[in-house]
Amino acid sequence: MRRATLFYAVALAVAQMPQAARADGVLPSAATPVQREQAQSRFRRGKELANKQRYEEAAVEFRASHEIVTSPNTRLELARCMRMAGRLVAAYAEFGRAAVEAKELQSDDNRYQRAYEAAVAERGEIEPQLGFVTLAIENPSEGTRVTVATEEIRRPAWTEPAPVATGSTDIVVETPAHQPVRRTVTVAAGEKISLSIDAQSGEPEGGPPPPPVAAPVPERSDLASLRPWAYVGAGVGAAGLVSFGLFGALARSDYDDLQTACAGGPCPAGKQDEIASGRAKQTIANVSLAFGILGAAAGATLFVLSMPKSAPVSSVGLLVSPAGVGVGGRLR
Repeated sequence: MRRATLFYAVALAVAQMPQAARADGVLPSAATPVQREQAQSRFRRGKELANKQRYEEAAVEFRASHEIVTSPNTRLELARCMRMAGRLVAAYAEFGRAAVEAKELQSDDNRYQRAYEAAVAERGEIEPQLGFVTLAIENPSEGTRVTVATEEIRRPAWTEPAPVATGSTDIVVETPAHQPVRRTVTVAAGEKISLSIDAQSGEPEGGPPPPPVAAPVPERSDLASLRPWAYVGAGVGAAGLVSFGLFGALARSDYDDLQTACAGGPCPAGKQDEIASGRAKQTIANVSLAFGILGAAAGATLFVLSMPKSAPVSSVGLLVSPAGVGVGGRLR
């Protein structure tokens, strides 16, 4: 019972590794004589390199042999090379795979029992030197991908402890239509931690809209070009006030004439044209007054803005006289 439980735990941990890393050959029982010879040739070359402590080169040979014939013994030697090369996370995974393969092939050949026991034992020796991260991925979509230390974790193993090297480890959760969510954890040897990540907490694809950019405030020297428009505004204001005075006077004259003609009572029908004319003149006067005030105010504002820095204005005002309208100020 204990061995069965251990086998399923190892098999589940092996499921964490990416599928692309599991390039397997034919089963030993199905291998042809040529395939066996090719696999054994690469295996012997790997052993020679491992004995010379050229572990990375030996790993290449063992992997090539395993891709011809899937032998647990070859996988076991590959795991040992990775362990000796200091690649403990990869070695931990390969020992797990070797144990799974050996367990599956025991029914065909009892010789694989020793490979299974060796893989489980040596994997157990590495475990205290690693850290483990258990993830809880919330709100995943069908296309969500999880990567731990550059290795993609397959969806069925998201909730299983993932082995990581001691120190800092980057975890990336990618979900379509969202920016990747990145977390960095620090794990000590033998430490086991849990981490919850919302797969859709990243910004929507494209990111938030950029903040509005305030229009640059022109320098005082640039505002000097506003001086002619200040004069234009003052001119519009003067014209409006002059028009107000003229049409106001005409409307008042018509009103006085009608007061005399009508003697304080209802005006006769013949005076309706004069009444309409007086009202029209008064309307023009009112509109002219509004334009006069707005034009004068705009002229005063533009005049102040166009003043040089060396001559700040303490006060500014609108000057109205019988001769016209103007803008004036007093310097500090």
